[in-house]
Amino acid sequence: MEMRKLLVVHDPNREEQPALEIAARIAGDIGARILLFGCIHSEVSGAEYENEEVKRLLREHKARLDALLEPVAAMGVEVSSEVDWDKDWHHAIVRAAARDFADIVFKTSLRNPRRRVLKFTGDSILIRECLCPVLLIKRAEQRETSTILAAIDIKAKNPNYQKLNQHVIEFSRRVVATLQADVHIVNAFPDFRLVPDRAEIVEQTGVPSDHVHIKLGAPDKVIVDVAKNIDASLVVVGNSHRSGLAALLHGNTAEKILGKLQCNVLAMP
Repeated sequence: MEMRKLLVVHDPNREEQPALEIAARIAGDIGARILLFGCIHSEVSGAEYENEEVKRLLREHKARLDALLEPVAAMGVEVSSEVDWDKDWHHAIVRAAARDFADIVFKTSLRNPRRRVLKFTGDSILIRECLCPVLLIKRAEQRETSTILAAIDIKAKNPNYQKLNQHVIEFSRRVVATLQADVHIVNAFPDFRLVPDRAEIVEQTGVPSDHVHIKLGAPDKVIVDVAKNIDASLVVVGNSHRSGLAALLHGNTAEKILGKLQCNVLAMP
């Protein structure tokens, strides 16, 4: 997982921008560049003035984004901004990420799980449709030692699930190698005929055995329980059921855990 181009979604409804704060720290550490992306739309009356009014609003919003980027640029980070005029802001983000060949999307996520009663939210669309990983940020504070929980299914037979596993495992191994965080692995299993092999997980991920959590139960419930028990600052999960009937009926694990956690979630496609 290379991170050279970071697309950060601007939240127009709040002064603080946790997504930009975290992206700036990471970009400063690894030499990545940041594109701060905004999407606005409002009703503009008077057809003869519409084009000029839209242009004015876009200029004003871009100036707001550029002001937010000034302290980031002062850190030596390469920055740029872009604003789209579109009612469909979540799909505008998906298109912007593809257009910019973004390696990862950073977005501040809703804190209130009650606002996720209808599961198909803007965050859900990003998780399902972005071609790159999506980091949904709920907390921006910097810890002395971060704790990462990576969710895998070591016994997966489906090629798509095996690919997701590999993405999550590769990410975990890189973090372990850099000693930048305390990495834990969680593997849920549905019944005792499918108990994962702890030694295999240790070998593949590079984490110590006492950091491997193998538990019976539904993946979303197990992940949430373990994340809370170890006070995880980030949960990394493969993004299954991105499309089709399974996505419509069941959603995916990343969507299911979002409203139940107060830590950041990285969804890997």
